Amino acid sequence: MTFPPKLSPLQSRFAASLVASLVLLAVYVFLTKPHFAYAVELDARIPREDHNHYLILDEGDSDLFGDGTYCEQEEASLVARAEAGVSALANNDPQNRNINIGETQHWVFPQESIDGPGGAIGPGLPSENVEERDLDQNLHGLRKRQDGKRVYITINTCLQPSSNTTGDGPNKSIPPQLQMYISLSERDQRPGPGSGDTVDVDGGYALYEVDATSDVYIGVSGPNTTDFTGIWNYEIAASIDAPYHGSKPNVANLHFVDSDNHAALLITNDTTQAQPNETLYQEWMDLTPPWGVFAANQNETAILGVKNSFCGLKNTARIAANVPGFESQNVAKMTNRGLGGKPKEQFYITGLNATSRYWGFLVMNGNSTAYGNGVVGGGGTVWQAINFQTKTEDNCALMYNLSFCSEVAYAVPTNPNRFAPTTGLPELAALYDSNAAQMYQYFNYSLQQIPCNTTSSAQYSLARNCDDCARAYKQWLCAVTIPRCSDFSSNDPWLKPRNLGRPFANGSSISASQLNIDQALLNAVATNSSRNPMIDNSIQPGPYKEVLPCKDLCYDLVQSCPAALGFACPLERAGLEDSYGSRSNDSGVISCSYLGAAYYLSGAETMAPGAMRNVALLVFAVLLMNLF
Repeated sequence: MTFPPKLSPLQSRFAASLVASLVLLAVYVFLTKPHFAYAVELDARIPREDHNHYLILDEGDSDLFGDGTYCEQEEASLVARAEAGVSALANNDPQNRNINIGETQHWVFPQESIDGPGGAIGPGLPSENVEERDLDQNLHGLRKRQDGKRVYITINTCLQPSSNTTGDGPNKSIPPQLQMYISLSERDQRPGPGSGDTVDVDGGYALYEVDATSDVYIGVSGPNTTDFTGIWNYEIAASIDAPYHGSKPNVANLHFVDSDNHAALLITNDTTQAQPNETLYQEWMDLTPPWGVFAANQNETAILGVKNSFCGLKNTARIAANVPGFESQNVAKMTNRGLGGKPKEQFYITGLNATSRYWGFLVMNGNSTAYGNGVVGGGGTVWQAINFQTKTEDNCALMYNLSFCSEVAYAVPTNPNRFAPTTGLPELAALYDSNAAQMYQYFNYSLQQIPCNTTSSAQYSLARNCDDCARAYKQWLCAVTIPRCSDFSSNDPWLKPRNLGRPFANGSSISASQLNIDQALLNAVATNSSRNPMIDNSIQPGPYKEVLPCKDLCYDLVQSCPAALGFACPLERAGLEDSYGSRSNDSGVISCSYLGAAYYLSGAETMAPGAMRNVALLVFAVLLMNLF
């Protein structure tokens, strides 16, 4: 007979303690059925004892609360048997409501929807960033191992009350924000002021994320105010896939290129760093433009109350480009013009007022593949707003998409009487472009006399070749023959007055005493004419100011071309300052003209909050993986 080994006193005490602990744990699990939660879940969880909490009804039984509130799914509706007035949300199924001042409305995202299947995202935009996708998949798998599923609750304010006061100040016209409240407890199915987690709505947008194992209860409140009248209208959605509505208030993806007195040209960041011979590059260039833009005059300060809300901007802004369902549309298209020659989207926005400051809001309708009910991310996304300003005078015209000087995209001298702002711009563009193309042809004849395809010992340079010369000459030629125009009334110190002795398009003229201009400037050739005689002869814009070409364009031309062509740049303090300007260290200033220039485009890059979040998530993921 074999006897069990005899335990030492210490081992006996340990075994007894272990058995007792296991028994207590089993009793605790049996009695309480606890749900483990992440620290972000601040409300105490009350375990659900009634597992028949929800009714599954046929499609015909849709009006479950008697007030028209229902939630459709494929062949049935899941609705909480919750307190009266608590309406149910389904996954990626936005609901729209009006809410009065001082009113609170209640919603629930039920467990059946939380535990249900996710939605379909669609193919999305062309992408080379597989690391972020893999990271999201890893984190999703880690969350599944925890006790809960990530839930996203989002809200967009679509309409706001209007001000009933006449006081001054921008804040007088911005209504107070809605408030959202969240509860994870069955004891608090109607969270609101004084209960639940408070979620601040900023610019008409709020997002709440939580790992949930049971119902998520939501309250939406309209603040009490006597300075505004009317209602709010909002759209609320819940998702287990991703936020249905998106907002990136700290991420700028839109840049101001230039304007005239009624239009502006805006562009996005580069969409890819792929080379022109790569498939991804061509996919972006062939893509239907995915982004849209809203523009609003900064005098209309009420729009700041919905600056982060897609539906709010759609209902409030008066000017838009590439936004489905918006009546007045402007032009949007993909382009590779600009620094680096990479794909990006550009917007030509018209209908603007002269001498006015505007906000520009980059948006995406849905998730770029689809939008609306049932679509992951179908509520649209809004990026950080930018500021831009229109010109005052009418003798500068915004011009882009030329055939030969294809990189030109800025305002050029014009005469509105000869080239109407609404119909004459193609003729104006053709005049500038054909003049530059003809001058380039003369240069090309000369370049053909240079032995380009020869032995290295016979070449004019081992660092540059004829292709470099042709490129540098075209860059320089387009910049000097198509000057960048600015308002004559502008006082920026880097601007060069032109055509001072000529009359404006309306027939009026300037005088030395009128604008405190030295009489010598009215007589000097550099300030009494344009740098391109064609402008004075064929366009006759009158007085304007020029953003001088950057002097490095001239230096690059001299360095890239053979000496036999005779190119030379003027010397400093001996004509250089009258013909060329210097680049500013401030990335927000275009102090000299170069092709592809855009405001705030070439500044020092910083890691965006989203990138920082991905780094943090990656570290978090690695730590968790080491624990399993």
